[in-house]
Amino acid sequence: MEIQTIKQADYDGKKTGDQLPFAGAQSHFDKCYSKVSWTHSPDGCLRSGDFIMLKNKKTDGWLVMNPDERMPGTDECHMVTTTIDAPGPVARAVFMIERVEKMDMFGTDNVVRYGQKVKIASNPYVYRKKLVLGSTAKGTATYSPVSRLQEASMHAKDDYAGVWVVDTVDPNDRLERQGEPVRASDPVLIRHC
Repeated sequence: MEIQTIKQADYDGKKTGDQLPFAGAQSHFDKCYSKVSWTHSPDGCLRSGDFIMLKNKKTDGWLVMNPDERMPGTDECHMVTTTIDAPGPVARAVFMIERVEKMDMFGTDNVVRYGQKVKIASNPYVYRKKLVLGSTAKGTATYSPVSRLQEASMHAKDDYAGVWVVDTVDPNDRLERQGEPVRASDPVLIRHC
């Protein structure tokens, strides 16, 4: 009976201190699925620093980050995936878009334009530091664990592997529309540099 009393007291102490394994999982779940704000622009144009959600028009999947799933053999590289259920503006589904260069051939304003290089970063609510969406060329040790194609993941290392270009979906319009502001409602092609 004394051992049972000691075990119960130990359990109660861990429960009140959120030290049980389930409490950590629940805390992580609450953090990933907490509602966060996203950007609504009055003119509909994307700007550097906007918080956005990305949806694949072909698969109807929403891009989401899995901060608890690390890429095998990496230090700080977390998996991304798509989900067909609309997650809404939650921490794991909202990303920040930002220009790579403060001054480029499109000028110095903060409007994101077709043909411009951008980075897609995690929002500050989902992980303790900034992570950037990047991709590594497919190789024997680097590939997507599901599709076995080129992987995309969130990296702590902020380098050229995390640079993307925003283009129009129609390849015939790419040159003509280069430099035009990207509207949030327009379908776009995000091409890895």
